[in-house]
Amino acid sequence: MPSTLKCPVCGGDFNFNPKGQNWKCEYCDHTGTEAEVAKFSAEAKQDPDKAADAGKREVSTDGDVTVTYKCAYCGAEVITTEDTAQTFCIYCQRPVTILSQVTGEFKPALVLPFRMVKDDALKQFKNFLQGKRFLPDAYCGDKNVDKLSGIYVPFWLFDGTMHFDFSGEGDIVSVRREGDFQIRQTDTYAITRKGSIGAENVPVDASSRIPDDIMDSIEPFKYEDLKQFSTPYLSGFLAQRFDVSKEDSFPRAKKRMEGSVDKHIASTLGKYSSVRPSRDEKTVDNVEGVYGLLPIWMLYSTFEGENYIFAMNGQTGKMLGNLPMDSKKVTKYRLMAFLFGGIGSALLGLLLYAMELF
Repeated sequence: MPSTLKCPVCGGDFNFNPKGQNWKCEYCDHTGTEAEVAKFSAEAKQDPDKAADAGKREVSTDGDVTVTYKCAYCGAEVITTEDTAQTFCIYCQRPVTILSQVTGEFKPALVLPFRMVKDDALKQFKNFLQGKRFLPDAYCGDKNVDKLSGIYVPFWLFDGTMHFDFSGEGDIVSVRREGDFQIRQTDTYAITRKGSIGAENVPVDASSRIPDDIMDSIEPFKYEDLKQFSTPYLSGFLAQRFDVSKEDSFPRAKKRMEGSVDKHIASTLGKYSSVRPSRDEKTVDNVEGVYGLLPIWMLYSTFEGENYIFAMNGQTGKMLGNLPMDSKKVTKYRLMAFLFGGIGSALLGLLLYAMELF
């Protein structure tokens, strides 16, 4: 399919529209369904003039690899990281899909389309900034906000069956009164929990560039909306390919599955005041891992040499981020608190002294 979809009516860019879950021309507003897009994409076959593949590769001193691609529209060179699947030309702003990053071993099986448009993300981001008294004024400027980008982030989605065998002892404490005495009774019981739990679509971030805790914090995603991967879903957004293999990602998926089992077991032990495990074994089998792309609105920023990330689930709107603090504002606030605190103490002392006189 073409790396950049063209409107069948006017020839303008035909980008995926999260609001309507269809494709929409940014010039004539013509819309198309998935079936219609698939039809004219198939008729057009592959347009080699609008696709790009690896050009010059350079390795920086810190080990990062950059790759140069040529924009088919204006001829400018586009420089990006080697794990980028879709980017934009900085001159003409046309999207550039790097075919080698979404074919062969790097071709995703699934994609979860965006549902939140950029205006939604901008509104959420600005609301996120409100009330942050120590936030640097410059951080809220349009120049920073313009960095907000919709990115399809690579994930491995794991299925598996967790088997657990838990045993131990649990205490139930009861208290009663008999005459003038309060009797505390502890009954000890043998505990056994054994069974299996199926796990589906356990997500593991497959990009080493994005902190795992950020991605975990904006879950869950609604996986019932997963689609078979098709390049038209990338139109209008950036995308990355995985640089963490399925094999390297599985230990983290297994840990997450085990955590779900622990929560399940704990939910059955609420009546015990204390539990002493003697056996806690977990195994997993029937494991399958599928490569997919999940939608994230993300903003990278730097302030005083430190990196900060804001991320929003592109499907549900759930967000999380870390923000910089203006050290001058913090110092000013502490000074004011100290001064007013001192004045308050002095007034309290005068009040107590006056009370003693009378």
